[in-house]
Amino acid sequence: MAKTAADAAPAPAKPAALSRAQRGSRALKLDASQRKVLESALSEGEKLDETVQTAVMSFGRWLLGNVFEGVSKDALDRKTKNKVWSELVRRAGGPTLTVSRRVLYVALSLAAFDKQIGDQSWRRLDYGRKELLLPLATPDRLRAGAQHVSKWNLTQAKTRDYVTAQLGKSGKSRQRRITGAQLATRVTKWRSELEGAGFLAHVDTMRGELPKSEREKMSEEIGRLQKALEEVARALRGKR
Repeated sequence: MAKTAADAAPAPAKPAALSRAQRGSRALKLDASQRKVLESALSEGEKLDETVQTAVMSFGRWLLGNVFEGVSKDALDRKTKNKVWSELVRRAGGPTLTVSRRVLYVALSLAAFDKQIGDQSWRRLDYGRKELLLPLATPDRLRAGAQHVSKWNLTQAKTRDYVTAQLGKSGKSRQRRITGAQLATRVTKWRSELEGAGFLAHVDTMRGELPKSEREKMSEEIGRLQKALEEVARALRGKR
């Protein structure tokens, strides 16, 4: 089958600013006018964050009070048979409820845990870091997590690392929720990118730029990826 231009095109580059931020780069030196624009942007961002937090938390409290009659235990039951909730989840992300399922679950979960956890470290924590703590799953662990995050004023990235470490201590890991359609889309995207002529040409060029040790390490990782994909394929065929 002939490759299309889309197949040959390399994957979109990650925005440079995002790449630098993820590597933990130092603050940039700004002149007076740039600092003024930055301060305004920070202020507007704070307003946006407050608006989003208020709206999501208000929605969560409404769900808890009206769909689950204020019973937080029922709201946190992943096996609930509440018909209204089940229908909301079914419609989430669609034309009649554009709110995503993730936002739906997060709004309800935070409202329910707010009712169970009286500790001020949890109550005063912002929506974003509360959401990142949710995988800890129990009031006691969430309370301890909120106290730790507040004490050290952890960023969202550091909060995520903290949660991952806590889950690892208990022999758990972050649950990955992915539908069959999402898996198919991802696999198709990976395949089209990797088999494209443009990508292979880029690898040919890159080979001459990388030291032998890095090329060997990358080759080993690709071998592990190949084995992992073979395991997934066997699981889909029911042959594990």
